[in-house]
Order: sequence, then structure tokens, then C-alpha cells
Amino acid sequence: MLDMRILSNTAALAACVVLLTTGRAEAQVCTSTQSCLTTHGTGGCNSATCCTSVCVLDPTCCSGSWDSECVSLANQNCIGYCGASVNGTCFAAHSNPACNNATCCAAVCAIDAFCCSATWDASCALYAGAVCAGTPGTCGVPSTGSCFTAHQNGACDNLACCTAVCTVDPTCCSSSWDFFCVTAAQSICVEGCAPIFEPNVLPEEELCGANGNDPCYAQPGGLPEPVTVGRQTRGALGRVADTTDPIDVDVFRFTVADANGDGSANVSLTFSSSPVAWAAIVPDTACAPIASALIHIGSQLCVDVTSAKVCLAAGDYRVIVAAGTYPTIGGADITCNSPNKYAFTINLVEQCGSTCNAATGSCFATHEAPGCAEPTCCGVVCAADPFCCENIWDSSCVARAGISCLTGPPANDTCASAQAAVAGTQVLNTLRADVEAGQLPKACAGATFVSDVWFRWTSDRSGPVSVETCGTWFDTVVAIYSGSCKSMTLVGCNDDAALCVGVGGSKVLFEALCGVEYLFRVGPRGPSTGAASGEAVLTLTLGGTVCPNCPLDLDGDGMVAASDLSLLLAGWGTPARDLDGDGTTGAADLSLLLAAWGGCA
Repeated sequence: MLDMRILSNTAALAACVVLLTTGRAEAQVCTSTQSCLTTHGTGGCNSATCCTSVCVLDPTCCSGSWDSECVSLANQNCIGYCGASVNGTCFAAHSNPACNNATCCAAVCAIDAFCCSATWDASCALYAGAVCAGTPGTCGVPSTGSCFTAHQNGACDNLACCTAVCTVDPTCCSSSWDFFCVTAAQSICVEGCAPIFEPNVLPEEELCGANGNDPCYAQPGGLPEPVTVGRQTRGALGRVADTTDPIDVDVFRFTVADANGDGSANVSLTFSSSPVAWAAIVPDTACAPIASALIHIGSQLCVDVTSAKVCLAAGDYRVIVAAGTYPTIGGADITCNSPNKYAFTINLVEQCGSTCNAATGSCFATHEAPGCAEPTCCGVVCAADPFCCENIWDSSCVARAGISCLTGPPANDTCASAQAAVAGTQVLNTLRADVEAGQLPKACAGATFVSDVWFRWTSDRSGPVSVETCGTWFDTVVAIYSGSCKSMTLVGCNDDAALCVGVGGSKVLFEALCGVEYLFRVGPRGPSTGAASGEAVLTLTLGGTVCPNCPLDLDGDGMVAASDLSLLLAGWGTPARDLDGDGTTGAADLSLLLAAWGGCA
């Protein structure tokens, strides 16, 4: 009888031969240039990783044709392959790289390779919303998708929520329901909501049901209430419960001043309401027809909506607030017991004409004023998101500016291309920057870089030096290194300095040595994804003692002596004390230092 161990070992050997042979066959057919997501007559596809994953499950995909079953397996298993269904939507963040639309995936990864090499984070979803075409949708149609989930088509399934969001951002209905649309829905689509009232809001003088500030429209009587330009006013609409009284209409009066003497000013109206309601600015004449409105705006679900600006001559005007849809007065049957609050603010900018032509502030940093200082970039951003030119230039506007107005990463995106730092301030921009390999050690409290830019500075002094981003509008990390880009030694790092003004400003204080080149690394803080990014200011503050004109005096004490020799030997074999420029600290550098031994001239 044959030894069963021999049969078993023989079978195992045969299995190994089959596996090795199969591996070689798959390696050959996995060089195919055909897409893994389309059928074709030959085996394999254009991704070795995806191809191998599929052929392990079905070897005929490599030995025969790449049929519909192979495509199905690729869609189910090829994580990280652009277009595969398993990746998830391009318009929402997920942990795996790539997304399920090949064209959109390729476009986003051309902007940020991280999206296809590591994870499809919130930044990738944001890019998708900006650069990937969507399909228009209709609010309230069940098949459009949830208002709280990103999807390629526009609109969502809740009519009221969808209408409110698309009033703020029309692209949410005309293009894709993207990251911005979901964020908007999460903040405004709340049942029983109340508008957000500012601390100094002026309450309406008229009580609900009193009908004392409508001289014209539903309950004639009283006078328009005076309101202040630039200050929020709140009120309520409705009728006294269990009566057939008309629903209240409120009328207010305001004055357009001409501070710059050009005879006019740009005026807009910000309005939010819990019921369906509208507000309109009309001339200050007795019972001006509603149809004569200079601008009008509607809102519901407590979302702040800002009208387009209108250039008005200096003088008095009125604001009408009514329930319903402009120009109809009435709408839903709301009573004084209902959650029927509203708020409005009359916004005035002296300069008439395009906001972009008169705006100040960088396009790549947040600021309270609408628009930004570069008219072309401002116009592109505001065409996609009118909020940026009608309200404030917020972080969403900055993100859109980065996508629309920058053609590539910053010049100092890599350590090798580090910008020379100067004493005082220098502007940096981390938008569209990548992140180099290697993160901070635990000494920086677990903070990492989402992206980074680099500066280099050769010390001309001995003593304390600080590098900071205090005053920045987004959360930053700063790290200081000595040595070369290929062999860096961490000198210090900081995330959120205690005495630093700003949101997450950082500051590193270190002892500089004469003649040493330092590398400054700056970027938005991780590990959270979707971190804000943009323009900031880096400040280099110099202290200590200026080094004598003696480059070999490494510690700056005016002598080339034993202490300098100790510093050179400590850097032996590294670039840290390279005196002759050959890239390493060695015997040649030792010879130079010994030749200069003694006092500096």
C-alpha cells in the first residue's frame, strides 16, 4: 500500500503548481488595456489589482472572456477602482478610495490624488459637487433620493426641505444634491423650527392678532413700524385662534442713507420664516401696490434667504411681510398659537454695482463682507453660489475658490520646493496642496497634517526664534525640522497654542543655532477629514544674538572651539553640520572646522 503521506504531499505539490501556473496566466492577461467595468472578448482588464481579485473568484475571467459576470464581480469587489459600485457615491465621504462614477472619480483625483490613493473624504465629496456634472431633479419626487444623503441627481424627496435648500443654493436642484446640499438640509430642515435670532434683534411692537402695523393690506389700521438698516427685526404672523380674522400682515419703514454722497446705495433683504411667507420692499407711498415691489423674497423652514441687491436712491421705503407665496397674502391657516415666527434684516452696501468690483478680502480666506478682492475669481464663485456675494465670504466660498480659481498646488507644496522665509510675515495658501509622507510624532498630541506647505530659513543668530500662525481662520499645525528634506530631525511642533489668537493658531518656539538651515512645515490639522484650508499668515520672529561673520562658529559664541566640535560630531553622518556642501557631515567638514580654530575675525 502506498504511504498516504506521499499521496497527500503529491496532491499538495500539484495544487501549488496549479496555483503558480494560474498566477502566471493571470499576470499575463491582467496587462489588458480594457476597462474592468465593460465586457470584452479577451480575459483580464486594465487594473492588475482588480483583475486579480476577480480572477481569484472566477478564473474564467482571465482564461476566457471578460463577460458580464466578471464586470459584476468587479463592481462588487474592486475597491479603489474608479467607477466600481462598491466604492460608494462620489458626492458623500466614505473610508475607501475612489467612487462609483468613473468620469467624476477621474476628475476629482486629478485635483487631489489622495481621493484615489487613500480615502474619499469630505474634501473629495466637496470637489465632486464642484466639478462633476449632475442631473436636474424635481423637489418632492420619491425617486430623487433622501435630502440627507448626497446623490448625483438634483433635488430630494421632501418637497418643503428641498424647496428651502434650493432657494439658498439653486445648484442643489439644477445639478447634483452634493455635500453642500446635505449640510444645508441638516441645518434648516427641522420641523417646528424658529429662525435664528441675533442677540440685538428688534422685536415687532405689534402683538400677534392686534393688527396695529398694517395700514393697507389685510387689516387697515395703524402706521408702519420704523426699523433700523443692518439690524435684525423679528415678528409673527397669524390670526387669533378660533376666529375668522384675516391672517396678519406686517408693514415696516426704513431709511436708505447716502453716506458716500453718490445718491444711492445697494440694498438687499435677508428673510427667514417658519411658515411659508414672503417679504418685499416697496416705495414709501400710501398703500403702494404689492406688484410695485422693488425686490421680494420668500422663505420657509427657518432658512435665511437673501434677495438680489437693488440700487435704491436715498430716502424712505417700506417692507411688507405676509404669509403665503408672493404676491398672494394668506397661505396656510396659521394662528397666534402656531410656530409662525419670522425675521428679516435690511442689508445696505454703499457701492452700487457689482459686489466683486468693490469687494475686499482675499478669495482664499473667510471674511464678513460678501465677495472677494479678485473680480474674476469672485465672479466664478458667486455664479455657483450667490450666497458668497450676497451675505458673507465663508469657508464654503473659500473651498469653491480653491477649486475654481487655482490651477494646481502652491509653489512650495513640497519640501524640495520650500519657500525662503523672511523675518516678519509671509502669506501661505494650503488649498490644493498635497501632504508629503511622514507625519508628526506623538509629541504633538496626535495632530497630523491634512496637507502642507514648506518654508526654509538659514539661521543668522543664536537664541530663541518663534514661528507662528496666530490669527489664522482655520486650525493649523506647525512643525520645525533641521537637516535636509531626505533626512529631517524634528526640532519642535505645535497644535493650538494656548496664547495664540485665532481658531487653532499654532506657535513653535525653539533655540536656533548659527548657520543651521531649518525647515518650517505648515498645514491644516488632521486627523479629521474635510478640514478647512486656505490662506493664512506665517510669522517668523527673531530673537537671540546675531552670529558673528564666522560661518564655522556653530554655536555663535564668537569662537571656533570645543563646543563647535561637539556640535559637528553630534551631526556626523547626517546633513545637519555639512560645511562643505557635499550633503553629509564628515571628515572634510572636520578639517574645515579645525583649520578655523580660534577666535573669529
